[in-house]
Amino acid sequence: MPLVSDQTFFADGLAGLEAGARADLASDEVSHVRAARIHPGRRLAVIDGAGARWDAELVALDRRRASCRLLAPVPPEPALRLHLWAPVANRDRSLWLVEKVVELGAATVTWIEWERSRSVADAGRSEGFLRRAEGRARAALKQSGRSWLPRLNGPRTPEEALGRHSGAGWLADAEGRPWLSAGIARGRERPRAGNGLTVAVGPEGGLTSSERRRCLEAGFELVSLGSTTLRFETAAVVTVAAAAAMLAGNGNEAEDERTI
Repeated sequence: MPLVSDQTFFADGLAGLEAGARADLASDEVSHVRAARIHPGRRLAVIDGAGARWDAELVALDRRRASCRLLAPVPPEPALRLHLWAPVANRDRSLWLVEKVVELGAATVTWIEWERSRSVADAGRSEGFLRRAEGRARAALKQSGRSWLPRLNGPRTPEEALGRHSGAGWLADAEGRPWLSAGIARGRERPRAGNGLTVAVGPEGGLTSSERRRCLEAGFELVSLGSTTLRFETAAVVTVAAAAAMLAGNGNEAEDERTI
């Protein structure tokens, strides 16, 4: 069902509501509504980041509050059981990465403190970074038309992450099979994975031999993106995009990925 409006905003408390109910937009969206010059009577789309998506009508707006009337539910894009382990790395490139993997449908993003990440000053560690990443994720969700806001976790040591890991895993690594397509083909042959697929990307300089070995022992498969050396954010986006396409074609979806 197409949306009547391409203007999308977060709204509070959409769970369990029916057509005709009123809902308040999130407090930080009020200024965005005013900047977009949307007035009462105009149509807009509202989401809650947990799967709910509605066509709605703005009915009240003042300096601190915006309320809408829900008109019709819109079927959301399926949620994918797709998880990214990103390295603690450069802040700006990490924020760009968040935007892109949200657009592709990642359910969770977890920052990993790989051994070669330890010299990085901030990104992935501080509360300030996580707040910025959350803001980028919300903006990307609205822009992309998706309905599921990923859970952002960080940071974790490789030992912590691997100790919690279950299900299938891809590790982007130059020592993997020559083409990512080989990994996709093997993924299609597997039965539906209850815990989905985790994509792991190392820092600049790659993983140490010990880290790579521990990932292999935990069930990760090495997948190569070719002979060129890619930046971590490029490798992550390419691998997540391939994983998303494979999972969508495999019916590997979930109602609420934030419970995983």
